[in-house]
Amino acid sequence: MAESGDTNRITTARGLLLNPASLAYLALVVAAVLFTAAVNLFDSGADASFAGVWMFFATAPVSVLLLPLVPDTGWAVALLIGLSALVQAAAIGAVYRALRGRRLTAAGGTAA
Repeated sequence: MAESGDTNRITTARGLLLNPASLAYLALVVAAVLFTAAVNLFDSGADASFAGVWMFFATAPVSVLLLPLVPDTGWAVALLIGLSALVQAAAIGAVYRALRGRRLTAAGGTAA
């Protein structure tokens, strides 16, 4: 059985990741990953190798800061992109919740 501390952490994580701003950001990251995969599969031009930078642009600054710590393997880079996207989505979710709470308080309601 989960303790109340575990339940609070799960509820907080859901609140940070399952809101419109975080979900839109995660959709942007998925689109960048799919774009990179499509370019690498179907295009053999000289610029095809630069398609991967869009994943790093979408997850910057976390991915750029952690990149020197990761070995140059496909799985490690994939985990870096995924972890960076989750950290960024949680930060965006925290800002979204803070702004949403401020708007409700200013309108005379209670902060959520």
